Amino acid sequence: MSASASEIIFLGHCPDQVGLDARITGFFAGELFNILDLSQHSERGRFFIRIEGSEEGERQSIQTWTEKFFPIARELNMEYSFHDPLERPRVVMFCSKTLSCPLEIISRWLSGDLRIDLRAVISNHMDIDPVVRKLDIPFHHVSTRERTIDFEPQQLRILDRYNPDLVVLARYMKILSGSFLEEARIPILNIHHSFLPSFIGNDPYEQAYRRGVKLIGATAHFVTRELDEGPIIHQDVVRIGHQFSVADMKQVGADIEKQVLASALRKFIERKIIQWQGRTVVFH
Repeated sequence: MSASASEIIFLGHCPDQVGLDARITGFFAGELFNILDLSQHSERGRFFIRIEGSEEGERQSIQTWTEKFFPIARELNMEYSFHDPLERPRVVMFCSKTLSCPLEIISRWLSGDLRIDLRAVISNHMDIDPVVRKLDIPFHHVSTRERTIDFEPQQLRILDRYNPDLVVLARYMKILSGSFLEEARIPILNIHHSFLPSFIGNDPYEQAYRRGVKLIGATAHFVTRELDEGPIIHQDVVRIGHQFSVADMKQVGADIEKQVLASALRKFIERKIIQWQGRTVVFH
């Protein structure tokens, strides 16, 4: 959808029942709302819907839309939200020494491919500092060599300053504690290679090489207390052969990780993700 000043995105989910389409689209018709795209899905007795459209009459605020739909949502026991596609989500990115993923996000942000408000970069290494300094992106180096209780409060104070809608872990090589997740209270997007949980540790590509792995992939997911087991947003794989060295496998892995992370972030930006009971419904 090509965003204009009068376009709106609607997301909702509720217990499945007969007539939901008619009830929801009838509301929008009554508001002179032209539906440009509608996607829906039902599973395990739950109904999910995403609508893109434009207002034909006088523009209404997101708050007004939210208030007007509330009586229907209460009737249907629906969780819902309205979004302005012109609004750029505020993002803070975490990274470490590996720069393929953070540089991919920055490149796509600069080109306009990812419509985000990149507020700041936080890293436990200085490797990315020369890049963000040239681009005038606020950079914060927070060493993670000390105890978690010493450095995580620093990171949380930085997040409070920038008030992000999303944190992106772009190959940030440190586990976030449960208390960090509770205090941050915002979605956190992470990327990891596809060898988990089979090959755990510091040398997963070496382990995969020894086992003769023929598929390399990546998984982008939301972060939860369970390490690398949060709701999955996007995955992809690439076939390799016996002729690939460990270095070749790492290069392929870096390429697919940055593509999968960028794709997952785009889904978030475009409001195409609904979380429910530990999994995601991701609209295309």
